[in-house]
Amino acid sequence: MDQVESIDSGARPDRTSGRALLSGGALLALAMLGANGGNYVLNLLLGRWLSPAEFADANLMVTLMLLVTAVAAPLQLVAARYVGMHDAAGTLDQGAAVVSWLYRRAAMGGLLLAIVIGGPAPLWRTVFNTASPWPFVLLAVGMPAYLTQAVRRGTLQGHLRFGPLAASFLAEMFGRLGVAAGLVAAGYGVSGATAGLSASFIVTWVVVRILQPPAPGGSLGREAVRDLRRYMAPTAVFLIGQILINNGDVLVVKMAFPGEAAGVYSAVALMGRAVFFLSWSAVATLFPAVAHREASGSDTDTLLVGGLAVVGTACGGMVAAAALFGDVLFRSILGPEYAAAESMLVSYATATSLFAVANLVVTHQLSMGRTVQSHLLVMGAVGQTVSVIVVRASMAAVVNAQVLAMSALAAVLLGSVLFEIRARPTTLGS
Repeated sequence: MDQVESIDSGARPDRTSGRALLSGGALLALAMLGANGGNYVLNLLLGRWLSPAEFADANLMVTLMLLVTAVAAPLQLVAARYVGMHDAAGTLDQGAAVVSWLYRRAAMGGLLLAIVIGGPAPLWRTVFNTASPWPFVLLAVGMPAYLTQAVRRGTLQGHLRFGPLAASFLAEMFGRLGVAAGLVAAGYGVSGATAGLSASFIVTWVVVRILQPPAPGGSLGREAVRDLRRYMAPTAVFLIGQILINNGDVLVVKMAFPGEAAGVYSAVALMGRAVFFLSWSAVATLFPAVAHREASGSDTDTLLVGGLAVVGTACGGMVAAAALFGDVLFRSILGPEYAAAESMLVSYATATSLFAVANLVVTHQLSMGRTVQSHLLVMGAVGQTVSVIVVRASMAAVVNAQVLAMSALAAVLLGSVLFEIRARPTTLGS
């Protein structure tokens, strides 16, 4: 049966107003902070309860899950855009049909991933040198729910229902923390931690289904399907670039520096990326709102300006906090062995802030179907990775290279948008 969003067609207030978007973004920010805080607590517990070898196996399962995000995230963004467009245009049947189409393919993709991950589990155990094949099987169990819940979240996002969307993130965190911590404490080790991952996906699927009951959807015409597929490609390109920027430097440092130094850098990355996750709520709010306004013929530039103001203020505050309290944070929470990380935190937070700005610009353009900036971001991701490889003489040089690369990327993306805005009168008058 097609699982799609039921839509209230009654009158409702304008959810794309500045006040509504600000309150929705603030709610999402609080939920994301709570969810990330819960995940940090779980990582701390696993680090204390598991042996180093077990902890490495558990981190491998998390890494595999993050790789699957490259599939799940485009599904959510595509659902959010098209649901938002059809919601604003009043073509509710077509919005439901899009969700139905995406849901079916997410379910098939989830089953395929489950087979690929869980079927050859003994082979993966040998390839990755893990203690047991069972974690791969347990992770596979959650794959169908992981991909389909992404479509469900996209429908909530597209309808600007930020309260239920925020609740879904908290439900995922509590499900993961409760199941994983309980099973690991009971002696189930890596299998228990992995079961927590899969359980959190299933919990999220159930919660979103309750918050937004499914309704039957219609069918899509060939042209609509072709349009969907054309849009999914640049969306995937954008997210591949995002993953490369967020993770490429850590991989390079792990290969170039000894274990202890790489651990210090990982701590910097863990703290510094809190800036990016804090800005994610603004991105999640902006994306469907732009699609709504574009479909209704309203101005979308003000949303970009407002989003940049919010992200700039939040990131500026985080960088200032890193400068003022970074040394206290590392010494009190992580210990004196991480003292070397203090000098890099502000620069890393600055690089992450610039990436948050770039990410917001690309999201704004992508929500209107403009794909040039997605390709520019991938070029920036490749440029950053190459520069990090070239200047890997020290960890400080790696961080400084990222500041330069992200400064250039943010400047190019903002310049491209300004160029498009200035070109509009000429285009309209031709």
